[in-house]
Amino acid sequence: MLAGVKRGLPGLLALAVLAGCSSDDSESAPPPAEGVPVQVAKAIDRLEKATRRRDFAVICNELLTKEARERAGGDDCIRLLRSTAGDVRRPDISIVSIRIDGDRAEVRVRSTAQGQAVVEEVVQLVREGEGDDYRIAALGG
Repeated sequence: MLAGVKRGLPGLLALAVLAGCSSDDSESAPPPAEGVPVQVAKAIDRLEKATRRRDFAVICNELLTKEARERAGGDDCIRLLRSTAGDVRRPDISIVSIRIDGDRAEVRVRSTAQGQAVVEEVVQLVREGEGDDYRIAALGG
């Protein structure tokens, strides 16, 4: 469910750059991620980029599932997102964990934005649409 659109979505839209760890010791660095986890992380990254650009059309039309878009206002999704998240400044997102279960994924994220407290939330994604991209089915929780 798109739990707490007025609370969860603006908080989640206050997300940004995927956190990564690096090490000076290349022998101890983990191998780069591949496959489904990368596809899921890319969906979160697209959300962050669209939020930074305030491109709510991309969020509503390309990143949310059809059902999530309906719960976020349907034809009014763009306008509602603009009014609830349009003033988010300097969003930041860190992926804490990704759990994959078939065509579903659950991503625990830690988000912040300028002047807002850190919030940890879960983003649920499903494969949907052309190319079986992962789309956001639910925010918050």
